[in-house]
Amino acid sequence: MGSASQPMLVVKANRLLLRKRKSFKDIREAYEGYSNETQLHFKELTPFEQKKIRDKIIAQAKRDRIAEIRLYIITALVLSLIVLVVYLLF
Repeated sequence: MGSASQPMLVVKANRLLLRKRKSFKDIREAYEGYSNETQLHFKELTPFEQKKIRDKIIAQAKRDRIAEIRLYIITALVLSLIVLVVYLLF
């Protein structure tokens, strides 16, 4: 069986942990100013490279669109087959 003083030991341990913990204000002050110092540098592309990337994106979009249309056609065929089979059985 547990002792009656067990909960008090847990409370004491928790209080000690709270004292060690940093407050939100301290953490915020430590990170203040970091977002202003960060600068992103992007690679400059030549017009030829931009056109090449654009063409790749357009070609991929076309392939995706064709694949989606094929999926719709196959789904419509399967559904019509199921409806036909159910109609003929009943």
